[in-house]
This record gives sequence, structure tokens and C-alpha cells, in this order.
Amino acid sequence: MTKVQNVNISLSPLLTQTIANKNPEKTTESISQNVEISGWSPMLSESILAQNQQILPLKQVNVITPSSIRVQGYHNDLKYMLTHNRANILAVIPRIMNAQDKDGNELIQGDEVSGNFVNAVGRLDEIKNLGFNTQHILPIHPPGKIHAMGTAGSLYAPLDFLTLDPELVDENPPKEAWDKIAQLYEQKTGKKLVKMDKNDPEVAFAQCKYYIDECHKRGIRLLLDLPSCASVDFAKAHPEMMAVGADGKEKVPQGWQDIRMLRPFENEETRELNKDVLDLHKKYVDMAIDLGFDGIRADVGRAKPVEFWNVIINYSHAKDPQFAWLAETYTHEDASPQLNMPYDRPQELLEVGFDSYYGQYHIYNDWTTAQQLYDYVKENIDMNNEIKEPKALIGSFATHDDVSPMLYGGAPWVMYTTILQSMLPQVNPYMTDGVQTGDFYIFPYDHALVRDTLTDNHECTVHTGRMDIFNKSRKPGGNFPQIAEVVKSALSLRNNNYNEVNLNHKLKMNNAQDVITKGSFIVLPTNNPEIVAFARHKDGKTLLFIGNRNVNKAVGGTIEIPGLKAEQKFENLMPAYGEECKIQNNKDGSITAELGKSRACVFEIDDADIEKLSNPQNIMQQHYLNQ
Repeated sequence: MTKVQNVNISLSPLLTQTIANKNPEKTTESISQNVEISGWSPMLSESILAQNQQILPLKQVNVITPSSIRVQGYHNDLKYMLTHNRANILAVIPRIMNAQDKDGNELIQGDEVSGNFVNAVGRLDEIKNLGFNTQHILPIHPPGKIHAMGTAGSLYAPLDFLTLDPELVDENPPKEAWDKIAQLYEQKTGKKLVKMDKNDPEVAFAQCKYYIDECHKRGIRLLLDLPSCASVDFAKAHPEMMAVGADGKEKVPQGWQDIRMLRPFENEETRELNKDVLDLHKKYVDMAIDLGFDGIRADVGRAKPVEFWNVIINYSHAKDPQFAWLAETYTHEDASPQLNMPYDRPQELLEVGFDSYYGQYHIYNDWTTAQQLYDYVKENIDMNNEIKEPKALIGSFATHDDVSPMLYGGAPWVMYTTILQSMLPQVNPYMTDGVQTGDFYIFPYDHALVRDTLTDNHECTVHTGRMDIFNKSRKPGGNFPQIAEVVKSALSLRNNNYNEVNLNHKLKMNNAQDVITKGSFIVLPTNNPEIVAFARHKDGKTLLFIGNRNVNKAVGGTIEIPGLKAEQKFENLMPAYGEECKIQNNKDGSITAELGKSRACVFEIDDADIEKLSNPQNIMQQHYLNQ
């Protein structure tokens, strides 16, 4: 086995004893000659020796200087941002992001312009001004054509993992963009750019780098979405990578005719990984880092075993230690097991190297009491503290797999959940593009037949109420600009620029970010189970959240706030919306609140002793945030 220098492979303290028990002839000394040991999940102990053969030697890993250095002063810190609850994430689809729908039918056809890497830059200032500092870029690879869903093909059915969709190329960019793209093209190919040809793969790479550089100039980090499966086209071309069932047939995830599952194991019994699939994903990491992406969002993280992710995540960190990993994995199996998909296992994925995960907030609308929320917060904080290093969730109240929250409770519900997730512990706020102005994702071309198509399908596949990942559709957006104002205010608290953004109210504390991202979470007793009431507290500073999760009616009740001063005034830091919210200080350590439907309020209160005076059972604290 080849000795590796300057590479830290994470192993658990239980590992060496397990290996010694299973392989008495192998000593811990002989193992440690090959790898620096510092904390690996016990999950991997069964096959660690075989896995070492696949992880090592890393002499084949050519360290890639992250392309983010193309932008002076920018350095990738996304792993830190995710694990320390500081990423404010907007999910975007480049092919629709800044589309120009001239005829108003919401489908981009003829001479209409779809979204691309160049015109998407036109939206970056808008996104930054709302307070988002991270984008989840949904897949940007050419979609498969066979058994396709939609006329442009599903974003999650890649024809090729290692090239970019030529439809994302702008063949006539503005001169300023042209010059920058040409420079990037020449740096990569050594050739002058003569024609902005979408059929030249290097043009797509150069335009993608241009977009990434423009994001980095604005301090926006980028997560690239890695599809979990492959298109039918890819499966036909690469049978050695594809999974088959006991019946000899290709494994197809339930409900997805256009994709086939990859085969991560060469031998599942011995846990030997499929070298071809492993190499494909190493090349994917190389591509992502070369382009300048700051991390990867792993679609359906459970579709591959922890042994696989251990190899790939360590491989990425050998190139960029701050390369971040977000797992689409849920805390509980609420809608699965999906046919041909294994169960979710978030703790195992976090232990093996993922930094953040989806969690279960997408079913928050099914929870009828505040206690269900508190229990879920506690469950995740306890899991994080057991892992003994910082891990976080995203505010997955609505992802591209979920229907628009507008369909549940309209704009008030979107504003309520926006404020709520901005104040929760261990959470990176997350929103899909369009929801910030109230997009219902209802498309008039739903299942319409059209003449022109880029696939073998002439039907406009649509998942009603969800972002369109199957067709070239209109730019996302709705008619509720007041949501954007709430987003801006809520995220400004987390970004420590509240007083710059909000002219009507002033914040006294100078580090609300630390209070929200590092502070304790204190549940406040109420006499109404529908009222959500908690405090965030750190270093004597306190923020108070009060909200009504009921979308149908106003509610009222009494809330106990230990240490509350009789003279405390209540000034809502969030923009007013919907029905009125009234707060009365009862001057006995409690308040009476009358809250309109889906109303949420945030207050700064002078209560340095709230944590000392609260019931310890009501206090939760995420540890290891100072690592």
C-alpha cells in the first residue's frame, strides 16, 4: 500500500479496534503508516481495509488550484458557511433563470430566449440584495433524449455527467461578456475564440466560468447539483456502470421513466466499489472544482453507500479542504421507501463527511402544534452533538421537489416560514427561485403537445405546483413583492446588516448573526399549542420569535418569558403583513399575544438572564460551532 503525504482521511476511534478484531494480523501501527487517522464513522469498519485500497494511493490525485482564485479576494469558505449555519441559499435553474417569454404563454419557443449562463448574470444583483449568499445550481448537464420527460428533458437525467448543456450557451453575448469569456476560453484551450459556438463544449465551460466568476465577485457561493441517476441514453452507452435487479432488468426509480440507477458496488457482499462509477465521480469533482464551484449538492444521497461517499468526499478535500457537501437526505422516511431506493440514513452520511442535509422541514405544514417543531429541533441538535462536529440542515420548507408554499397558505405562509427558518438553530435558510415573489409554479402548458422538442417527447411534462425541471419555461416569479421585503429583512439579521437594509427600525445589538447562528434555542411556554414562541440568546443578547402557524385563523395566548422586564417595549423587526399582530406586556414575566393567521414577529428584548432563568429542559444548544 502506498504511503500518502499531507492527506487527512477521517477514521473513528472505534476503527482500529474493529480492524484488530477482524484482522489480528493487521496492526494499528501498520495501518497508520498509510493514513493519518482522525475520526471515521464506525459504519465503515466492516470493510475499511478494502476501502483503503480504493481511497489510496492518492498520488493519482492531481491537486487542482480552485478556479475561484480567478476573482481577486475571493476564497471558498462554503464548508464553513454550511456547517456554521451562515449560508442563505437560493435554488436556481440556469435554463429558466432569466428567460424572456415574449408571447406570455410561459413556454420558451421560437425566437424567445431561454435562460443561459450569460443572461443569468443579469439577476445576480437582485439575488445578492435580497441577502442570499449561496446558490444551489440545479443540474446543468445535457439531458437525455430517450424516454424523456418534457420537451427539454429532465435536469436529473444527464446524457453526460462531464459536459455542460449546450442550450445554456449564449451565442451572441454582450461585448463585455464576450471578452471575458474569450479570455477564459483561451486560458483553458490555448486557442483564440473565433466563434461563440454552442456546439463547442469548451465554449459552454468558459461561459459557465464567466457566470461563476460574476457570482464570486458578489460574494455568492455555488453548490452544483450532482444527479443521482443517469439517463436512458447514458445507461445504454455505459452498461458497466448501471444497476440491475435480481430479475436482470435495469433498476428504475419509481415514477421516473427517463432515468436508470447507477451501480456503486462491484461486489456488494464484500463492499467493493465499482471503479468505473467511482472514477466518473472523481472526474465530476475535478470538473466542478475546475469550473470554480464551491461545493456539491448530492441528489438522493441515500442512492449510494457511505463507503462511496467517503472516497469521493475525501477526494474533493484533497483538492479543496473547503469544498462543501449537501446531502439530499431526510431525517425520517416520510414518503419512501421508494422502489429501488434504500432508506434515508442522515447520521451516517454526516459522519462520513457531508456538511449539511435536507432534514424534514418540508412536512412542517403537516405539523399542527409548536411542540412538534420543538421536538424536531431537539432531535437534530442531539444528533449533531453526538457526531461531535458542526453539521447543519437547510431550511427545506419547500424545495424543487415540493409544491410551492403559495399553494398551502399564500403569501402570508411564505412570509411566516421565511421568518421562522431565518431564526431557527442549525439551519441554513433555503428558498426556490420564484417563491421570493410568490410563484405558484402553475403553468398553462401543463401536458400540452407541442411540435418542437429537444427530446423524443412532444408532451410538456409538468409536475403541477413545482418548479419546471422538464421544459424551457418562463423566468420564475410571482406578483407578491412584499415577500421579497420580508426575505430581505429576515436575512439581513443573519448577515449583520439589518440597520443598513431597514430604515424603519434600528437594532441595538451589533452581532445578531452570532445570536442566531450560535446562540441557544429557548422554548417559551404558552397556553396555546399553535403559537410558536422561542428565544435565541448569546452573550446576554436576546432575540424573540413569536408566530402563528395556523393559515386559517388568528390565535391568541399568553407567553412566559423568564427575566422579562416590566418596562420592555415590543417593536417588530420584520415588515408587517396580513392581519394585525398585538403584543401586551403583562408586567409579570409574560406577554399576551394576538396573532393574525400566519403572522410571525421578531423582537429584540433586553433580557440578559433569560437562559439562566429558563427551565433547563426548554434550552437547546448546538455544540462544536467554534471548531
